[in-house]
Amino acid sequence: MLQKILEKPLEKKAGRNYGPPGNKTLIYFIDDMNMPEVIEIRRLGSLPSIRITTCRPSSLQVDSYGTVQPHTLIRQHLDYSHWYDRTKLSLKDIHKCQYVACMNPTAGSFTINPRLQRHFCVFAVSFPGVESLNTIYHSILTQHLTNPDFRLPQTIVRLSSNIVAASLSLHHKVTLLFLPTAIKSHYIFNLRDFSSIFQGLLFSTNECLSAPTDLVRLWMHETQRVYGDKLIDDKDIEAFTKIQTDIVKKSFEELDESVLMEKPNIYCHFAQGIGEPKYMPITDWKLLTNLLQDALVSYNDLVAAMNLVLFEDAMMHVCRINRILESPRGSALLVGVGGSGKQSLSRLAAFISSLEVVQIQLRKGYGIPDLKMELSGLYLKAGLKNVGIMFLMTDAQVPNEHFLVLINDLLSTGEVPDLFPDDTVENILAGVRNEVKGAGQPDTRENCWKFFIDRVRRQLKVVLCFSPVGSTLRVRARKFPAIITSTAINWFHEWPQEALISVSIRFLEELDVLPDPKASLTTPLCPSSSWSYFPQENFRYSSACFMAFVHTAVNTMSKVYLQNERRYNYTTPKSYLEQISLYSKLLRLKSVELAGKVERLENGLEKLKSTAEQVGNIDGTDFCVDDLKAKLAIQEIELQKKNEAADALIEIVGVETEKVSTEKAIADEEEMKVGIIAEEVTKKQQDCAEDLAKAEPALQAAQDALNTLNKANLTELKSFGSPPGAVTNVTAAVMVLLAPGGKIPKDRSWKAAKITMAKVDSFLDALINYDKENIHPEIMKAIQPYLKDPEFEPEFIRSKSGAAAGIYPFGLVGGYRLCAWVINIVKFYEVYCDVEPKRKALAQANADLATATENTQRHQEEGRGECPGFKNPPPRDDINQSGRLGG
Repeated sequence: MLQKILEKPLEKKAGRNYGPPGNKTLIYFIDDMNMPEVIEIRRLGSLPSIRITTCRPSSLQVDSYGTVQPHTLIRQHLDYSHWYDRTKLSLKDIHKCQYVACMNPTAGSFTINPRLQRHFCVFAVSFPGVESLNTIYHSILTQHLTNPDFRLPQTIVRLSSNIVAASLSLHHKVTLLFLPTAIKSHYIFNLRDFSSIFQGLLFSTNECLSAPTDLVRLWMHETQRVYGDKLIDDKDIEAFTKIQTDIVKKSFEELDESVLMEKPNIYCHFAQGIGEPKYMPITDWKLLTNLLQDALVSYNDLVAAMNLVLFEDAMMHVCRINRILESPRGSALLVGVGGSGKQSLSRLAAFISSLEVVQIQLRKGYGIPDLKMELSGLYLKAGLKNVGIMFLMTDAQVPNEHFLVLINDLLSTGEVPDLFPDDTVENILAGVRNEVKGAGQPDTRENCWKFFIDRVRRQLKVVLCFSPVGSTLRVRARKFPAIITSTAINWFHEWPQEALISVSIRFLEELDVLPDPKASLTTPLCPSSSWSYFPQENFRYSSACFMAFVHTAVNTMSKVYLQNERRYNYTTPKSYLEQISLYSKLLRLKSVELAGKVERLENGLEKLKSTAEQVGNIDGTDFCVDDLKAKLAIQEIELQKKNEAADALIEIVGVETEKVSTEKAIADEEEMKVGIIAEEVTKKQQDCAEDLAKAEPALQAAQDALNTLNKANLTELKSFGSPPGAVTNVTAAVMVLLAPGGKIPKDRSWKAAKITMAKVDSFLDALINYDKENIHPEIMKAIQPYLKDPEFEPEFIRSKSGAAAGIYPFGLVGGYRLCAWVINIVKFYEVYCDVEPKRKALAQANADLATATENTQRHQEEGRGECPGFKNPPPRDDINQSGRLGG
């Protein structure tokens, strides 16, 4: 892969010689040469600066022979000025090429092969001195503060030297105190971070800076964003805050400390409303809440529904991400456990910055080519259409570590190797050429490509959402340094107690089963009961506090567990949300169960109450026992009569049931027979239909022949003096078929045929009304010799009569059509003879089917007949009161 990219800018010279175009010299710039996974190569000169990265990180590791393959390839070129063609295995001499390389002494393998290093002249580039940094950044800040468009007071301008000195002091103390470790491997603070402070200061305008305290508060905010957002625990944050406070007190003694330390100290680009990007301070939390709530409502209306709880930490993260996205070439690395809101807050921040969010969709077989295709589409949209895009990528969307090779290239230089084919590159250069001319630059190939890449880096923002759990992030940061060095890190800490309570209250508000805190002071447990009341309290707030307490208690015990057992137990915001979901589900379920039990209890109490009232009524009236006995005796007599009637009815029902069973068995047997007969009838119907279908074409052909035969044809035919022999055979065959009663005429000559056709109308009617279904056997026997004659064919008659066609055109047509009629009539009769027995068998089967069906219906009707005892049955209520029937 590396060799292929090295050869890309070269062109073939004479023989096996290769070199840069024309008489130019090509210089390859190799960055991070000692990195174990990444090597980047740029070619310098008149061609565009292109970063080349291998797509096989494992090939850059030390192999089993103790070598690093890219290093060996470069060493071979430097030693012998050639390498081998990987396809033809022939030598390629490479001329007019040089190398410039660099290495990071704080990362990677720290050394390279001496056989490669001996070709380079080594220079040590140290960190700039304090005076140099002071001069550089003081010039930058002073030029911004003295901008005539801003007209800032001199009291603010004079603070520029103090700001630079305080920044240098803070940077020095941070680099000494916060050292990188295995867990804090990203604690690397360099000039990029130092420059980021002043990049944030350059966002300020005269609207933002009205007093010296405003500039100092802005500086405190920017240093907090650059350094404080990287810190991973509360201890480090407190240490940084103390360092920052001490430096502020020493560097700005004349300013009011209470004003400088006011909270909140937040600056963002939407402080004056969404769609008005001005870097302004947020005066209070209520204003920020209203702004983000309006943005969230707009997002839900225009993009997609997103259920977010905007507590203070979440709003702070939105402001931080928005600040990164508004920065030039700003990309973010959001580090937090699952469920902490990295993706949701990033989408909201991108919506505020008017950026289009793009996220890859993994599928089976998704690989490097698919990711390159996605990135090429983003490049074209951002570079040619000038569309702002936020490319969002999470841990779950990195199934292959090779994906991060492309992301590393995108973050560091903005160029991904082999992203576009040559024809697409030409289209890109043509698409931006007019804009390059409009910018006042020569429209060379190099300038056009640089213009395209610069716009891509300006419009395409990358946001990586990774988890700090395990060693994955640390290993990725070591293999792909641009993930750390070319992004602004925002660390998502554990949710504070207030955030936990806010989130739980937000979801508990949807629970109708919890009492409403705005209700009356006392509310019954069940509105329909009057016996149980409980004092009304704010159950939602109490439940939310308890959930937050449980979550924090588990976090505390997890730390103790780690200290004692050296094992991790992770509790994430996602598990907290699952706890709320489980509580809501169980609460609804148990509420339904409790409501059912309460309803059953109330029904039972109501029954007991009504029974007590009835007993009280009996006790309070004069009641005669003798009357009850007399009434009971009368009812016993009536009951006995009804029992006797029921016994008689049962006996009758038994007899009739037996009869019905017998008839039903006969009906079932007949029904089975009907089914067998129906099946046979269906089969015979199919056979007859198939045979008739075979005879139908012949009958139709005969009918068609007659339909086209008219009186003129026959008149012309009989006027022949001596027709061809084939025509004579046709008329003889017609005379055989028309023989009455099967008496075959002996004379079937042309003369006799003319006599038969003497009356043309009668002859034509005989043909049309011919009884084709009742042909005499003698006729069928006599017609066979004609049919077996090979010349007895309509087409043959037509072909043999060509000479006479000009003389007797209509007559020959008549002979041709009479021949077709004879053949098809005989064919029809032959098929009809085969079908007729089947039709008779079908008729008999239909008759048997009708008889069997009639018998079956008769037996079924007899089985359904009413029993005599059921014609006048006793009333239903009387039967139910009977001891035997109603029980």
